[in-house]
Amino acid sequence: MKDYYKVLGVGETATNEQIKKAFKDIAKKEHPDRGGNKDRFQEASEAHDTLKNSQKRHDYDTQRKFGGATRQGGQGQHPFFNEDIFSDFFSGFSGGDMDFNGRFNFTKDGRTRTFRSGPKANRNIQVRMAISIKEAMMNNEKTINYKLPSGREEFATVKIPAGVQHGVTFKFNGMGDDSVRNVPRGDLMVQMSVLDSDGYTRKGNDLYTDKTIDCFQAIRGHEIKLKTLEDSVITVKAPAGTQHGTLLSVKGRGMPVHRTLNIRGNLYVKLLVLIPQLSAQDLKKIKDL
Repeated sequence: MKDYYKVLGVGETATNEQIKKAFKDIAKKEHPDRGGNKDRFQEASEAHDTLKNSQKRHDYDTQRKFGGATRQGGQGQHPFFNEDIFSDFFSGFSGGDMDFNGRFNFTKDGRTRTFRSGPKANRNIQVRMAISIKEAMMNNEKTINYKLPSGREEFATVKIPAGVQHGVTFKFNGMGDDSVRNVPRGDLMVQMSVLDSDGYTRKGNDLYTDKTIDCFQAIRGHEIKLKTLEDSVITVKAPAGTQHGTLLSVKGRGMPVHRTLNIRGNLYVKLLVLIPQLSAQDLKKIKDL
């Protein structure tokens, strides 16, 4: 069981403000958009989500105290059952039995008391949503359909910010598995897949594309009309004497930088010089020049 207090670097008596500050410090360093460790960020997010909520924190602390123990020996033992703990905890009770939902039922003075040792929450559901680079250029909204383990189909609307990075995960609280009754519903985790499109590829916040020109345009120089992912047309100038593979840059015409105002990456255009196929007669003329 993960030690969420250790993950955030706080004590077990930490206040909500201390927990919030610890998470912010980790998020600033480890957020994937800032080149941090994705797994470390998600682990800290999970810890923060649990400890900031008084009920979740109470359940977590209770599970840490009782849920990690296991009884040694014998097959079929419940993973959270410890004979010594239960003998102390339910002293004076009799007629103990466990039902199929992971509950222990104890009877005292004709009254039945129930202790739940089963899962504290349903499972999270993870799905992928694919969008194109063009769709990631601007704020967007898409609906995704997904199925619960029970087979029931549900949907979620994802608000996609401009410049979203490949691999970013959006969390929807309480929209995951609900097959186990009387415990909190799991969460829905939507991971973004940002795909190349329209002849453009993405590296970080920069865009790359290829453009072919003929050898005469490369020799003389040439103005290239280029359609962007925003459906506008810009002019890129290939200088006289351009070589095959020359990379031209257009500042500020790349992807929007996520969570910034009017900051964008660059656009890079790779020039491919097309050499025409010449006949033997043409080649002879060239040699005679």
